[in-house]
Amino acid sequence: MMNEDTTSDSDTISGSSLLGDFLKQKRLDKNFSLEKLSQKTKISVNILKSLEANDYDHLPSAAYIKGFVCSYAKVLGISLPETISKMEYTYLSVLGKAFPALNHTTTMPAQIKTKLAAIAGPTPHEVIESSDSILENTKSALPIIILASVILVFIGGYKLISSIVENEVLGNKTADSGLKIESSAALVKHPVLEKTAPKVEVSADGEKRAEGTADVAPTPEEPKPSPDFERNFPKIDFKKIKSKLFQVKTDAPENDDQTLLPDTIKSSINSGLQNVYVRAFDGNTWVSYKIDNNPIESVIISKGSDLFIQGAEIRLFLGNVNVTKIFYNNYLIETPSKSGVKSLIFPEESNSKYMMPLFPKAKDDILYTAEDYTKRMNLEEEELKKRQQL
Repeated sequence: MMNEDTTSDSDTISGSSLLGDFLKQKRLDKNFSLEKLSQKTKISVNILKSLEANDYDHLPSAAYIKGFVCSYAKVLGISLPETISKMEYTYLSVLGKAFPALNHTTTMPAQIKTKLAAIAGPTPHEVIESSDSILENTKSALPIIILASVILVFIGGYKLISSIVENEVLGNKTADSGLKIESSAALVKHPVLEKTAPKVEVSADGEKRAEGTADVAPTPEEPKPSPDFERNFPKIDFKKIKSKLFQVKTDAPENDDQTLLPDTIKSSINSGLQNVYVRAFDGNTWVSYKIDNNPIESVIISKGSDLFIQGAEIRLFLGNVNVTKIFYNNYLIETPSKSGVKSLIFPEESNSKYMMPLFPKAKDDILYTAEDYTKRMNLEEEELKKRQQL
Protein backbone atom coordinates (compact mmCIF):
# COMPACT_ATOMS: atom_id res chain seq x y z
CA MET A 1 0.00 0.00 0.00
CA MET A 2 1.40 3.38 -0.98
CA ASN A 3 1.43 6.16 1.57
CA GLU A 4 0.62 9.77 0.76
CA ASP A 5 4.25 10.81 0.27
CA THR A 6 5.04 8.12 -2.32
CA THR A 7 4.23 8.50 -5.99
CA SER A 8 4.34 6.03 -8.87
CA ASP A 9 5.49 6.76 -12.41
CA SER A 10 1.89 7.38 -13.44
CA ASP A 11 1.54 9.95 -10.64
CA THR A 12 4.62 11.94 -11.66
CA ILE A 13 3.44 15.43 -12.46
CA SER A 14 6.59 17.33 -13.32
CA GLY A 15 5.68 19.81 -16.01
CA SER A 16 1.97 19.71 -15.12
CA SER A 17 0.34 23.08 -15.56
CA LEU A 18 -2.48 22.64 -13.01
CA LEU A 19 -1.99 24.37 -9.70
CA GLY A 20 -3.05 21.50 -7.42
CA ASP A 21 -0.60 19.04 -8.95
CA PHE A 22 2.15 21.65 -8.89
CA LEU A 23 1.60 22.44 -5.20
CA LYS A 24 1.35 18.80 -4.17
CA GLN A 25 4.60 17.92 -5.90
CA LYS A 26 6.37 20.85 -4.22
CA ARG A 27 5.01 19.71 -0.86
CA LEU A 28 6.21 16.14 -1.38
CA ASP A 29 9.61 17.43 -2.50
CA LYS A 30 9.90 19.26 0.82
CA ASN A 31 8.75 16.12 2.76
CA PHE A 32 5.74 17.98 4.17
CA SER A 33 2.64 16.01 5.13
CA LEU A 34 -0.75 17.71 4.83
CA GLU A 35 -0.95 17.83 8.62
CA LYS A 36 2.44 19.53 8.94
CA LEU A 37 1.57 22.04 6.22
CA SER A 38 -1.75 22.72 7.95
CA GLN A 39 0.09 23.54 11.19
CA LYS A 40 2.47 25.90 9.38
CA THR A 41 -0.12 27.71 7.25
CA LYS A 42 -3.02 27.55 9.75
CA ILE A 43 -5.18 26.28 6.86
CA SER A 44 -7.42 23.28 7.50
CA VAL A 45 -6.44 19.92 5.99
CA ASN A 46 -9.72 19.74 4.06
CA ILE A 47 -9.01 23.08 2.39
CA LEU A 48 -5.49 21.93 1.48
CA LYS A 49 -6.88 18.69 0.00
CA SER A 50 -9.38 20.62 -2.14
CA LEU A 51 -6.62 22.98 -3.28
CA GLU A 52 -4.38 20.10 -4.36
CA ALA A 53 -7.29 18.33 -6.05
CA ASN A 54 -8.21 21.48 -8.05
CA ASP A 55 -11.64 21.12 -6.44
CA TYR A 56 -12.96 24.68 -6.60
CA ASP A 57 -16.52 23.59 -5.75
CA HIS A 58 -15.37 23.00 -2.17
CA LEU A 59 -13.27 26.16 -1.83
CA PRO A 60 -14.53 29.61 -0.79
CA SER A 61 -14.43 32.76 -2.93
CA ALA A 62 -11.49 33.90 -5.05
CA ALA A 63 -10.11 36.22 -2.36
CA TYR A 64 -9.77 33.29 0.03
CA ILE A 65 -8.33 30.99 -2.65
CA LYS A 66 -5.60 33.51 -3.43
CA GLY A 67 -4.84 33.90 0.27
CA PHE A 68 -4.56 30.13 0.73
CA VAL A 69 -2.29 29.83 -2.30
CA CYS A 70 -0.02 32.66 -1.12
CA SER A 71 0.35 31.10 2.35
CA TYR A 72 1.02 27.66 0.83
CA ALA A 73 3.71 29.09 -1.46
CA LYS A 74 5.30 31.19 1.28
CA VAL A 75 5.70 28.26 3.70
CA LEU A 76 7.26 26.03 1.03
CA GLY A 77 9.40 28.78 -0.48
CA ILE A 78 7.78 28.55 -3.91
CA SER A 79 8.04 31.40 -6.42
CA LEU A 80 4.92 33.54 -5.95
CA PRO A 81 4.69 34.86 -9.52
CA GLU A 82 4.89 31.31 -10.89
CA THR A 83 2.32 30.07 -8.36
CA ILE A 84 -0.12 32.91 -9.04
CA SER A 85 0.23 32.31 -12.78
CA LYS A 86 -0.62 28.61 -12.33
CA MET A 87 -3.55 29.55 -10.06
CA GLU A 88 -5.05 31.79 -12.74
CA TYR A 89 -4.47 29.19 -15.48
CA THR A 90 -6.02 26.39 -13.39
CA TYR A 91 -9.02 28.52 -12.41
CA LEU A 92 -9.68 29.21 -16.10
CA SER A 93 -9.16 25.56 -17.08
CA VAL A 94 -11.37 24.09 -14.34
CA LEU A 95 -14.18 26.65 -14.20
CA GLY A 96 -14.01 27.95 -17.74
CA LYS A 97 -13.68 31.60 -16.71
CA ALA A 98 -10.88 33.96 -15.82
CA PHE A 99 -9.77 34.38 -12.22
CA PRO A 100 -11.84 37.39 -11.11
CA ALA A 101 -10.68 40.73 -9.85
CA LEU A 102 -11.28 40.56 -6.11
CA ASN A 103 -14.66 42.27 -5.89
CA HIS A 104 -15.60 44.27 -2.80
CA THR A 105 -11.97 44.62 -1.70
CA THR A 106 -11.52 47.35 0.89
CA THR A 107 -8.95 50.15 0.60
CA MET A 108 -5.98 49.39 2.82
CA PRO A 109 -3.38 51.63 4.44
CA ALA A 110 -0.16 52.07 2.44
CA GLN A 111 2.00 50.10 4.88
CA ILE A 112 -0.33 47.10 4.72
CA LYS A 113 -0.49 47.29 0.92
CA THR A 114 3.30 47.07 0.85
CA LYS A 115 3.25 43.92 2.98
CA LEU A 116 0.51 42.32 0.89
CA ALA A 117 2.34 43.11 -2.33
CA ALA A 118 5.24 40.95 -1.13
CA ILE A 119 2.82 38.10 -0.44
CA ALA A 120 0.48 38.32 -3.42
CA GLY A 121 3.05 38.91 -6.19
CA PRO A 122 2.75 41.36 -9.10
CA THR A 123 -0.48 43.25 -9.78
CA PRO A 124 -2.15 43.05 -13.21
CA HIS A 125 -0.77 46.54 -13.93
CA GLU A 126 2.77 45.39 -13.13
CA VAL A 127 2.35 42.33 -15.33
CA ILE A 128 1.23 44.53 -18.23
CA GLU A 129 4.20 46.87 -17.73
CA SER A 130 6.69 44.00 -17.70
CA SER A 131 5.10 42.47 -20.80
CA ASP A 132 5.80 45.70 -22.72
CA SER A 133 9.54 45.28 -22.25
CA ILE A 134 9.33 41.61 -23.18
CA LEU A 135 7.56 42.46 -26.43
CA GLU A 136 10.39 44.76 -27.41
CA ASN A 137 12.82 41.82 -27.35
CA THR A 138 10.45 39.01 -28.37
CA LYS A 139 8.59 39.85 -31.56
CA SER A 140 7.48 36.25 -31.98
CA ALA A 141 5.17 36.63 -29.01
CA LEU A 142 3.08 39.31 -30.75
CA PRO A 143 0.51 36.96 -32.39
CA ILE A 144 -0.09 35.22 -29.03
CA ILE A 145 -0.59 38.54 -27.25
CA ILE A 146 -3.01 39.74 -29.92
CA LEU A 147 -5.03 36.52 -29.70
CA ALA A 148 -5.13 36.71 -25.90
CA SER A 149 -6.27 40.35 -26.09
CA VAL A 150 -9.10 39.47 -28.46
CA ILE A 151 -10.24 36.67 -26.12
CA LEU A 152 -10.12 38.96 -23.09
CA VAL A 153 -12.09 41.69 -24.90
CA PHE A 154 -14.69 39.11 -25.95
CA ILE A 155 -15.02 37.74 -22.41
CA GLY A 156 -15.23 41.24 -20.94
CA GLY A 157 -17.88 42.33 -23.44
CA TYR A 158 -19.88 39.18 -22.82
CA LYS A 159 -19.80 39.67 -19.05
CA LEU A 160 -20.80 43.33 -19.41
CA ILE A 161 -23.74 42.52 -21.66
CA SER A 162 -24.79 39.61 -19.42
CA SER A 163 -24.64 41.86 -16.37
CA ILE A 164 -26.80 44.55 -18.04
CA VAL A 165 -29.36 42.00 -19.19
CA GLU A 166 -29.44 40.32 -15.76
CA ASN A 167 -29.93 43.64 -13.97
CA GLU A 168 -32.77 44.56 -16.33
CA VAL A 169 -34.46 41.19 -15.84
CA LEU A 170 -34.08 41.26 -12.07
CA GLY A 171 -35.22 44.89 -11.93
CA ASN A 172 -38.36 44.17 -13.92
CA LYS A 173 -39.15 41.10 -11.84
CA THR A 174 -38.73 43.03 -8.59
CA ALA A 175 -40.93 45.88 -9.81
CA ASP A 176 -43.66 43.51 -11.00
CA SER A 177 -43.72 41.57 -7.75
CA GLY A 178 -43.74 44.64 -5.53
CA LEU A 179 -40.54 43.42 -3.79
CA LYS A 180 -42.47 40.49 -2.34
CA ILE A 181 -40.89 37.15 -3.19
CA GLU A 182 -42.58 33.91 -2.25
CA SER A 183 -41.27 30.39 -2.35
CA SER A 184 -41.52 29.00 -5.86
CA ALA A 185 -43.04 25.81 -4.42
CA ALA A 186 -46.14 27.80 -3.39
CA LEU A 187 -46.61 29.13 -6.93
CA VAL A 188 -46.71 25.74 -8.66
CA LYS A 189 -49.90 23.70 -8.66
CA HIS A 190 -49.68 19.97 -9.26
CA PRO A 191 -52.41 18.84 -11.72
CA VAL A 192 -52.59 15.34 -10.22
CA LEU A 193 -53.45 16.72 -6.79
CA GLU A 194 -56.15 19.09 -8.13
CA LYS A 195 -58.13 16.60 -10.20
CA THR A 196 -59.96 13.45 -9.17
CA ALA A 197 -58.83 10.44 -11.14
CA PRO A 198 -61.53 9.42 -13.69
CA LYS A 199 -63.35 6.12 -13.32
CA VAL A 200 -62.21 3.40 -15.67
CA GLU A 201 -64.71 1.22 -17.50
CA VAL A 202 -64.13 -1.90 -19.55
CA SER A 203 -65.89 -1.90 -22.91
CA ALA A 204 -67.36 -4.92 -24.67
CA ASP A 205 -64.24 -5.36 -26.74
CA GLY A 206 -62.13 -5.56 -23.59
CA GLU A 207 -60.45 -2.14 -23.89
CA LYS A 208 -60.25 0.12 -20.87
CA ARG A 209 -61.65 3.64 -21.30
CA ALA A 210 -62.04 6.56 -18.90
CA GLU A 211 -65.65 7.46 -18.10
CA GLY A 212 -67.00 10.16 -20.44
CA THR A 213 -63.78 10.38 -22.46
CA ALA A 214 -62.31 9.08 -25.66
CA ASP A 215 -59.09 7.12 -25.77
CA VAL A 216 -56.63 8.73 -23.34
CA ALA A 217 -53.48 10.06 -24.98
CA PRO A 218 -50.14 9.07 -23.45
CA THR A 219 -48.92 11.36 -20.69
CA PRO A 220 -46.39 13.80 -22.16
CA GLU A 221 -42.87 13.72 -20.78
CA GLU A 222 -41.84 16.21 -18.11
CA PRO A 223 -40.53 19.36 -19.87
CA LYS A 224 -36.80 19.72 -19.49
CA PRO A 225 -35.00 22.95 -18.68
CA SER A 226 -33.75 25.00 -21.56
CA PRO A 227 -30.11 24.05 -22.23
CA ASP A 228 -29.08 27.71 -22.48
CA PHE A 229 -30.22 28.53 -18.93
CA GLU A 230 -27.26 28.54 -16.57
CA ARG A 231 -27.97 29.30 -12.93
CA ASN A 232 -25.85 31.91 -11.21
CA PHE A 233 -27.54 31.21 -7.86
CA PRO A 234 -27.63 27.41 -7.31
CA LYS A 235 -29.92 26.18 -4.56
CA ILE A 236 -28.57 26.55 -1.02
CA ASP A 237 -30.27 25.27 2.13
CA PHE A 238 -29.87 28.14 4.55
CA LYS A 239 -29.89 27.35 8.27
CA LYS A 240 -31.17 29.31 11.24
CA ILE A 241 -28.64 30.27 13.89
CA LYS A 242 -29.46 28.16 16.93
CA SER A 243 -26.39 28.56 19.13
CA LYS A 244 -24.05 31.25 20.42
CA LEU A 245 -21.40 32.27 17.92
CA PHE A 246 -18.84 33.50 20.44
CA GLN A 247 -18.07 33.85 24.15
CA VAL A 248 -16.88 37.12 25.72
CA LYS A 249 -13.83 36.69 28.02
CA THR A 250 -13.89 39.72 30.31
CA ASP A 251 -11.05 38.35 32.47
CA ALA A 252 -8.70 37.28 29.65
CA PRO A 253 -5.08 38.48 30.08
CA GLU A 254 -5.10 39.48 26.38
CA ASN A 255 -7.41 42.36 27.28
CA ASP A 256 -4.41 44.14 28.85
CA ASP A 257 -1.79 43.06 26.32
CA GLN A 258 -0.61 46.14 24.41
CA THR A 259 0.82 44.00 21.60
CA LEU A 260 -2.62 42.54 20.91
CA LEU A 261 -4.97 45.37 21.91
CA PRO A 262 -3.23 48.78 21.67
CA ASP A 263 -4.38 51.74 23.74
CA THR A 264 -5.17 53.62 20.53
CA ILE A 265 -7.86 51.03 19.78
CA LYS A 266 -9.16 50.99 23.34
CA SER A 267 -9.59 54.75 23.34
CA SER A 268 -11.42 54.65 19.99
CA ILE A 269 -14.33 52.62 21.34
CA ASN A 270 -17.77 54.17 20.73
CA SER A 271 -20.21 53.05 23.41
CA GLY A 272 -23.16 53.65 21.08
CA LEU A 273 -21.83 51.24 18.42
CA GLN A 274 -20.54 47.71 18.01
CA ASN A 275 -16.73 47.80 18.09
CA VAL A 276 -14.79 44.86 16.60
CA TYR A 277 -11.00 44.63 16.43
CA VAL A 278 -9.29 41.74 14.60
CA ARG A 279 -5.56 41.15 15.09
CA ALA A 280 -3.74 38.61 12.89
CA PHE A 281 -0.99 37.54 15.29
CA ASP A 282 0.06 34.11 13.98
CA GLY A 283 -0.56 34.11 10.22
CA ASN A 284 -2.73 35.60 7.49
CA THR A 285 -6.51 35.71 7.76
CA TRP A 286 -9.20 36.42 5.17
CA VAL A 287 -12.19 38.49 6.24
CA SER A 288 -15.50 39.43 4.64
CA TYR A 289 -17.74 41.78 6.56
CA LYS A 290 -20.82 43.97 6.28
CA ILE A 291 -21.44 47.06 8.39
CA ASP A 292 -25.09 48.14 8.61
CA ASN A 293 -26.39 48.75 5.06
CA ASN A 294 -22.97 49.18 3.46
CA PRO A 295 -21.75 46.74 0.76
CA ILE A 296 -19.88 43.57 1.70
CA GLU A 297 -16.14 44.17 1.99
CA SER A 298 -13.38 41.56 1.69
CA VAL A 299 -9.79 41.95 2.83
CA ILE A 300 -6.69 39.88 3.53
CA ILE A 301 -5.09 40.75 6.88
CA SER A 302 -1.43 39.78 6.86
CA LYS A 303 0.38 38.55 9.96
CA GLY A 304 0.95 41.42 12.39
CA SER A 305 -1.74 43.61 10.80
CA ASP A 306 -5.24 44.38 12.03
CA LEU A 307 -8.76 45.52 11.20
CA PHE A 308 -10.93 47.80 13.36
CA ILE A 309 -14.59 48.29 12.39
CA GLN A 310 -17.55 50.00 14.04
CA GLY A 311 -21.27 50.04 13.29
CA ALA A 312 -24.74 49.62 14.71
CA GLU A 313 -24.71 46.07 13.35
CA ILE A 314 -21.79 44.04 12.03
CA ARG A 315 -21.69 40.70 10.22
CA LEU A 316 -18.31 39.03 9.90
CA PHE A 317 -16.95 35.91 8.17
CA LEU A 318 -13.33 34.85 8.73
CA GLY A 319 -11.03 32.25 7.22
CA ASN A 320 -8.07 31.03 9.29
CA VAL A 321 -9.80 32.40 12.37
CA ASN A 322 -7.43 30.44 14.63
CA VAL A 323 -4.52 32.77 13.79
CA THR A 324 -6.43 35.81 15.06
CA LYS A 325 -7.34 37.49 18.32
CA ILE A 326 -10.74 39.16 18.10
CA PHE A 327 -11.87 41.81 20.57
CA TYR A 328 -15.47 42.98 20.98
CA ASN A 329 -15.89 46.28 22.83
CA ASN A 330 -12.35 45.89 24.25
CA TYR A 331 -12.87 42.30 25.44
CA LEU A 332 -11.42 39.16 23.89
CA ILE A 333 -13.98 36.78 22.44
CA GLU A 334 -13.57 33.02 22.13
CA THR A 335 -14.43 31.74 18.63
CA PRO A 336 -13.89 27.95 18.53
CA SER A 337 -13.74 26.51 15.01
CA LYS A 338 -12.60 23.07 13.82
CA SER A 339 -12.73 24.05 10.14
CA GLY A 340 -10.83 27.33 10.55
CA VAL A 341 -13.73 29.44 9.29
CA LYS A 342 -16.13 31.38 11.49
CA SER A 343 -19.24 33.55 11.17
CA LEU A 344 -19.94 36.26 13.73
CA ILE A 345 -22.78 38.73 14.27
CA PHE A 346 -22.73 41.79 16.53
CA PRO A 347 -24.79 42.36 18.60
CA GLU A 348 -25.86 38.82 19.47
CA GLU A 349 -29.50 39.92 19.59
CA SER A 350 -29.39 40.15 15.80
CA ASN A 351 -28.65 36.41 15.36
CA SER A 352 -32.32 35.59 14.82
CA LYS A 353 -32.52 38.00 11.86
CA TYR A 354 -30.02 36.14 9.70
CA MET A 355 -29.28 32.74 8.19
CA MET A 356 -26.12 30.73 7.56
CA PRO A 357 -24.09 30.97 5.43
CA LEU A 358 -23.90 34.73 5.96
CA PHE A 359 -22.22 35.56 2.64
CA PRO A 360 -22.77 32.78 0.08
CA LYS A 361 -20.80 32.95 -3.17
CA ALA A 362 -22.64 32.79 -6.50
CA LYS A 363 -21.22 31.36 -9.72
CA ASP A 364 -19.96 34.82 -10.65
CA ASP A 365 -17.60 34.65 -7.63
CA ILE A 366 -19.31 37.61 -5.96
CA LEU A 367 -20.41 37.39 -2.32
CA TYR A 368 -24.05 38.12 -1.48
CA THR A 369 -25.91 38.35 1.80
CA ALA A 370 -28.04 35.31 2.60
CA GLU A 371 -31.24 37.33 2.16
CA ASP A 372 -30.17 38.82 -1.18
CA TYR A 373 -28.98 35.44 -2.44
CA THR A 374 -32.32 33.86 -1.45
CA LYS A 375 -34.31 36.44 -3.42
CA ARG A 376 -32.18 35.98 -6.53
CA MET A 377 -32.24 32.19 -6.15
CA ASN A 378 -36.05 32.22 -6.01
CA LEU A 379 -36.25 34.48 -9.06
CA GLU A 380 -34.06 32.05 -10.97
CA GLU A 381 -36.26 29.15 -9.89
CA GLU A 382 -39.33 30.99 -11.19
CA GLU A 383 -37.56 31.71 -14.46
CA LEU A 384 -36.57 28.05 -14.76
CA LYS A 385 -40.16 26.91 -14.22
CA LYS A 386 -41.39 29.33 -16.87
CA ARG A 387 -38.85 27.94 -19.33
CA GLN A 388 -39.94 24.39 -18.51
CA GLN A 389 -43.56 25.25 -19.32
CA LEU A 390 -42.72 26.66 -22.77
